[in-house]
Amino acid sequence: MSSSPGSPVVGVIVAAGRATRLAPLPCSKELLPIGVHREPDELRGRPKVVSQYLLEKMRAAGARRVFFVVRSGKFDIAEYYGDGSRLGLSIAYLMMNEPWGPPFSAAQAAPFVDHATVLFGFPDILIQPEDCFVRARERLRGTGADIVLGLFSGALTDGLDVVDTDEHGRVTGLITKEEGPPRREGDAGYLLAAWAPGFTRFLVDETRRLAEVARANARGEVARASPRGSSPDWPMGAVIAAAIRAGLHVDSVFLPDARFLDVGTPDGLAAAAGFPGVWSGRG
Repeated sequence: MSSSPGSPVVGVIVAAGRATRLAPLPCSKELLPIGVHREPDELRGRPKVVSQYLLEKMRAAGARRVFFVVRSGKFDIAEYYGDGSRLGLSIAYLMMNEPWGPPFSAAQAAPFVDHATVLFGFPDILIQPEDCFVRARERLRGTGADIVLGLFSGALTDGLDVVDTDEHGRVTGLITKEEGPPRREGDAGYLLAAWAPGFTRFLVDETRRLAEVARANARGEVARASPRGSSPDWPMGAVIAAAIRAGLHVDSVFLPDARFLDVGTPDGLAAAAGFPGVWSGRG
């Protein structure tokens, strides 16, 4: 089922990671200060945390409610944002259940967003342009797709899921970066997504199927997901690729002016002050 014009718009943010690339940290990585506020006047010049940039872009695309999915030990996110009212949002917090990657965290929100248009992004990645979710939502509405991916042209040094599309923008294939796809300069990758209720239902069904694989793997019955006895960790792209194979309408909007920066790495964190849209407070 595609999104109807009157369906609510809801943000879903998975924040259950352990930030091992930056450890040890004094706070959840989603609360790392990146730049400072320009407005309102009472906050001007005060630190702004990385996940707020994502929240603001979701709000610009019509989201008024956002769900953070967290794990134990990351309650500082709720303490910082509270109910979200100071950002003009209603923010709620859900606990991670199954420990097998972002799709499982996203599926935790399904009972609360089953009739909504969902905006999905990663809270430790800075993204430009400012209207990226607006464009994705408009494409979702215009095509009647189940899910729309916001695409950018990647460099060979970018770690990304490689996305193929036809001449109309429909996604025909996705290979996750974990699979080590062969790379060409300018390959398209995805940064964010907007999806309709049909994809929410598929996400629930697919994570249930993957959970059975993980449990069988833990029992030593299969070695499909990961080395026998170890814990699998599926990326979101794996579920999107499964949706393509299942015949769902996976579409895209290409963002020719897109830029991104993963601040979940030491190098990315060091470069964040110079990212477009981040105000350093100088000048």
